[in-house]
Amino acid sequence: MNKIHDAVADLHRLPGVKGAAVLTTDGMVAAQSFDKTLNSEVVVGLTSYLMMTTKRTLAEGGLGACSQFVLHATNGKAVFLTLEDSYLVVLFDQFADVSQASKEVQETALRIRRASRLG
Repeated sequence: MNKIHDAVADLHRLPGVKGAAVLTTDGMVAAQSFDKTLNSEVVVGLTSYLMMTTKRTLAEGGLGACSQFVLHATNGKAVFLTLEDSYLVVLFDQFADVSQASKEVQETALRIRRASRLG
């Protein structure tokens, strides 16, 4: 396993986390670790679409770059982070406290940034 996959797998082991992935800005999967109940193609497509449209909308509105956003849905939550040339998405169940996991998510993003510079 490489360092990026290890970082994603470590996130998946946190309480309430249903999966995590690192995607390139054009939607290619660099690393992923999902519960078997999740369709990785749907997650990848949704992440790519949401990040692309959010970045474009913020730029057109003069609001600057998107570094992170949290999506709350009926059956879960998702955290999307912008890395250098990729995105990190972390999926949580509906009962998870995203703020409790924030430190681990940020530390993982830092690990991935470091690993991608070295690789």
